[in-house]
Amino acid sequence: MIEGMVPALPLASLWDAFWVSNPMGQVIVVIQLIGSVLVWTIMVGKGRELHAMEAGSRRFLQSFVHGADVIDLYIEQTRQHDQTPLDVIYRRTCERLVKLFDRETRAALIGRTAARENAALTAKEIELLCGTAEHTLAEQVVRAERGMSSLATATTAAPLVGLLGTVWGVLDAFQVMGVKGAAQLGELAPALSAAMLTTVVGLLVAIPSGIGYNIL
Repeated sequence: MIEGMVPALPLASLWDAFWVSNPMGQVIVVIQLIGSVLVWTIMVGKGRELHAMEAGSRRFLQSFVHGADVIDLYIEQTRQHDQTPLDVIYRRTCERLVKLFDRETRAALIGRTAARENAALTAKEIELLCGTAEHTLAEQVVRAERGMSSLATATTAAPLVGLLGTVWGVLDAFQVMGVKGAAQLGELAPALSAAMLTTVVGLLVAIPSGIGYNIL
């Protein structure tokens, strides 16, 4: 280390590089910082949402296993329904199932007075029920994956946008060096350091986004 030089703290170096960088670099850094806030908001919110889905699914499966039959939970009016994917798929399929019966069979079924053999389904009706469950499943998959595309986009785009800012800053630095002629290292180094700032910030956004995406 050169005598008399005091190493700057990393945050201080980043702050200094921000003020030395050109307007384009500053705009890119601000955009990346805003994106970082959005990314962390999505990761925290999605983590809580998935945790709630998992806990609700456990409760549903526990109640379903202890039921008397497959539509016991639907007929039981005292149970509080969750909005977890399994519960939503189950309720919509049961609603479709009950609508397939005539009014008398439906009332007797819900009242638990009908014989099970009187509520038989045809092959076409069973296919309709499967289609209802699969359609609801697709909706719940979209619901569970909502916001994940934003994390994937941030993982890919943040370092590329940072690289754009770095290349832009390097071009400016060499252009100034070409105008002034042979530039001293002390004059060129701050400009190059400022140019690298956008890539550093981009990686700081992309790395947590990639890890969070894979975990979620």
